[in-house]
Amino acid sequence: MTGPMVIFRLRTAFSCLLLFAFILGFPMDILGAEYKAGPYLIDVDVRTSLTQVIPNPHVTCRLSGKVIKVSASAPGYFAQTHEISVKPGIMSYSAMIRLSDKQPRLSVEDFNYKPIVSAYFDRYQGNTPGELYAINLYLPIKSWPHANPANIIVNQPGYGWPIQQTCEISVFEDFYWVRMLIDRAVLDDPKNELLIYVNTAEVISVSAAEKWLETIVRLESAGHPGVEQLAFILTPLLPAEISAEALPDAVSRQIANRRRFSTLHRD
Repeated sequence: MTGPMVIFRLRTAFSCLLLFAFILGFPMDILGAEYKAGPYLIDVDVRTSLTQVIPNPHVTCRLSGKVIKVSASAPGYFAQTHEISVKPGIMSYSAMIRLSDKQPRLSVEDFNYKPIVSAYFDRYQGNTPGELYAINLYLPIKSWPHANPANIIVNQPGYGWPIQQTCEISVFEDFYWVRMLIDRAVLDDPKNELLIYVNTAEVISVSAAEKWLETIVRLESAGHPGVEQLAFILTPLLPAEISAEALPDAVSRQIANRRRFSTLHRD
């Protein structure tokens, strides 16, 4: 059975469980919040398309004639409006609004800026907290000799480097399954793309190294907090042809730290 088919069947089974839980009235997370529209009280429950609770959504309720319009939005989701028809003598109503995911463009390259064409993404968001977005990347085991969270970076042009909050790696058939969580607010940026870079080599090319060093210089100038982590990942990959005089401060510090470490742990 192929990897994508297994994923499809697992996703289908999970969705069926959610449907049964909803139909049978099993308790799921927390109740919604109450809002007012004119004299009416509305209990609003905002969830993901998989019925995961979305924390702290922005909800507005307004009365338009005999219709209550309930609008809900949250970072990283498409806003939705639900309409409730007012009935004589009924002053309380409830609404469950499900917000669909925004879908950023996803691309994966190695540290030489070459696309990894054998990789693929799964956009399933099951078991993901409502305020986070999961990047599920599948990389062939043979294409990633040093599978390690330190060897992968997620970049969003409008937010900087790196933006992943967590990174878990497991084996799935002939692939590494890399699951990374990011803040959903990133998905609201007009630059609707996420760039994933994976270190697949011992040393990168001179031209690629020069581009990475330019990025580090820009991050240093902006005082970006991710510069040290990026320098930590990049330093051992630099080719010998790169002049020490051309190195930004963050990389020079990493080289000095590695030398001190080697000296302290020398047999």
